[in-house]
Amino acid sequence: MVEKIKTGIPGLDDMMDGGLPKGSTTVISGPPGIGKSNLAMQYIYNGVSKYDDPGVYITVEDTVEDMENYAAGFGWNVREYEDAGKIAVLGREIFEGTDMDLGMDFGILRDVIKETQASRIVLDSVTLFNYLFKEESSRRIHMLRFLEMMRKNKCTTLMTAELPENFMKMRYGAEHFLSDGLIIMFWSRYRANNERCVWVVKIRGTKIVSDIRPVTITSEGVSISSKEVPFTLLKEDSVEK
Repeated sequence: MVEKIKTGIPGLDDMMDGGLPKGSTTVISGPPGIGKSNLAMQYIYNGVSKYDDPGVYITVEDTVEDMENYAAGFGWNVREYEDAGKIAVLGREIFEGTDMDLGMDFGILRDVIKETQASRIVLDSVTLFNYLFKEESSRRIHMLRFLEMMRKNKCTTLMTAELPENFMKMRYGAEHFLSDGLIIMFWSRYRANNERCVWVVKIRGTKIVSDIRPVTITSEGVSISSKEVPFTLLKEDSVEK
C-alpha cells in the first residue's frame, strides 16, 4: 500500500485518494496569478502546523522576507516556524552574486534538509534550471539529479511551473515527464466571469479524480470543491484564453 502525505488543502487530497505518495515529486503548472505559489506555501505550512512535517521552500524570484509577508497575509506565521527550525525558506538571495554552485551539487539544499529534517520540499519554480543551465541536455540531467536527491532524502516535493493561459496550447517540458505527478491550474472564462480551476492530470501509483474542479482563494488560503463542477464550464461557449 502506498503511504500518502496529506497536503491539508481542502478538497485536493480527496482528488488524489488521500494525498501525495510519500517521496514523490509533483508539478503544479499554471499561468501567473492563478495561485501556484499560494498552494505550494500552504502545503509547507500545513505540513508543520497540522502534521509536524518540517519543510523547505525554495523561491527563485522572491526574497525570504517577501515570502514571509505573503504567508502572513493568509495568517500563516512562517517566521515562527523558521525560528523553531521547522521551516526553512531559501530566497533569491542565495543565487545573487554566485556562480550558481547550488545547481551543480545542491550542497546548500542538502545541508538545509539535514538541519531541518525536512520531509516536504517546494521548488518555486523550475525556471531555476533555466537560469542555471543554458543547454536543454544540462537542464534535464541536473533536474534528474535534483529529483533523485529528493527521493533519496524521502522528501515529498512540489515544483511550480509556468504555462500559457490557454493550457490547451501548452508545451510540455522535461519537468512534466520526469515528475511523478502533474496538476494543472487554469482560468476558465465565460463572458465576464473568470474562474480558477484545477485538473489532476496524473499521480503515479494513485487513483485520481480527473474531473475539473473549481478553486477558491480566500484569506485562509486555497480550497478546492471536491464535488462541484466549475460554473463557467457548464456554459456551452466557455473558453480558456
